[in-house]
Amino acid sequence: MENEQKKYAIKEVSKSLKIPVGKLKEWEELYSNALYVQRTKTGARLYTGYDIELLKKIKILKDNNINEEHVNFILDTNNEVERDEQGESTQEYFTLLSLQNETIESIQKLTESIATIKEEFIQEVKEEIKSEMNVGHSKAKSLLQSYSHTIADTAENTHEELTRLRQDIHKEEEEKLFIQQKLEEREQQFQEFVQSYREAAAAKEKQRFPNWLNIFKAKKEGSIDLS
Repeated sequence: MENEQKKYAIKEVSKSLKIPVGKLKEWEELYSNALYVQRTKTGARLYTGYDIELLKKIKILKDNNINEEHVNFILDTNNEVERDEQGESTQEYFTLLSLQNETIESIQKLTESIATIKEEFIQEVKEEIKSEMNVGHSKAKSLLQSYSHTIADTAENTHEELTRLRQDIHKEEEEKLFIQQKLEEREQQFQEFVQSYREAAAAKEKQRFPNWLNIFKAKKEGSIDLS
């Protein structure tokens, strides 16, 4: 009886249950139908042994990723059982309590099953990616695009492989760009060579017929008499 009457401050409860003070206050609001915390005249919270046991149940449910709606349902069910306990037999109480525990166990098993399926799916995706990478970068790139969102959410272990794949693709693009630049440079050099050749050829032809050009020019100007 002495332990039942003992009250605990919120910091004591936080340390004992390893639950942050802010989380305890949040739960008090979320599950107000089941969790009633007494207050002192100054507003300080005082938790009873019953409150602590209820918080332990909530912690177990939250650790197993049970959503708020289901937690409230379970707590409400537990409260109904406790309110009707005086007018019902002990056997019926334990039957309801057993059903509640079975519900929690079923939810836990469902959560574990989902986690297993998720892990198997991740493994299958990883194996498919590795297989496609051996065939060639083009197929691996296509597979990467189709599974990109799934991999980002569930396959963190493939990060290094995807990084290498992106680096290879980037390297290929850089090589193509380098080749394109070299081709453009060769084209420019060829054009310059053709232009130089034409200029040299024109200069050579001009040197071969300088006298005829001068004679023609002089005749045109009337400075030479050819009669």
